[in-house]
Amino acid sequence: MLKLAVKNNAKNARTAKRTKMDNATEYVVVDYPKNLETITARHYAVRVGASECTGVDISVDDQPWQPCRHAVGYWWYDWNNYQPGTHQIVARMHKHNGEYLISKRRRCKIA
Repeated sequence: MLKLAVKNNAKNARTAKRTKMDNATEYVVVDYPKNLETITARHYAVRVGASECTGVDISVDDQPWQPCRHAVGYWWYDWNNYQPGTHQIVARMHKHNGEYLISKRRRCKIA
């Protein structure tokens, strides 16, 4: 289930649930790495799929949001300098009306 994150103001807070139900065609998902995939490369490009939006960010292990770049129909984050172990990735899509749509968490392992 996708989550809808809304900027904190009274009008958006009242309409958040209605917006979630009305916009069933909006989506954001971390395509790669696959869930529980083991990454062995020193550098990795995280691929995010999203419906029409103004931008996408990702957060690794609940760290600050990092912007993604758009190319060939997807959003990409060039991930490097990561530590071995298990990591969690989540994506955030910037909607045209100023709201955000948050993906499910994706877990991966760095060997």
